[in-house]
Amino acid sequence: MQKGTRLRSFAAAALAAGGLLFVAWSPAGGADFARLAGEPGPGPYPQGCVDCHAKDGAENIGALLESLGHRDVDAKTETVPVDCKSCHSEEGGFSLLSELAHIYHYENPAKNDFIRVYGGDCLHCHALDVETGAVTIKSGPKNW
Repeated sequence: MQKGTRLRSFAAAALAAGGLLFVAWSPAGGADFARLAGEPGPGPYPQGCVDCHAKDGAENIGALLESLGHRDVDAKTETVPVDCKSCHSEEGGFSLLSELAHIYHYENPAKNDFIRVYGGDCLHCHALDVETGAVTIKSGPKNW
């Protein structure tokens, strides 16, 4: 898929997902954590990436990076995704982590588990302060 096409697809998905901040919803994976999107609290994945891509799961971060042909970053990584931004930023010179994460989490919605199973909820990865509107990225210690 062309980069421009991916970015347009991401933009459309992000606009649709943005609407989730204002409506009640129940993820396709079950109602065990159904709530109003944007509700304060840690949610089911308080450490973002490392909670969802669990150490014992098939999609753990280390295995996922390896399957993508990513170089070994074990010695350089303590906290995910914070440490990833040392390379995946304008200063680091590699593709922006924000673009990569959003593209892969929202591409091919019909087959994408983040959308199909987890409802594409932005708040699995981001924390929202409903008082100030500030959005942050959840992080945690590497799990591989």
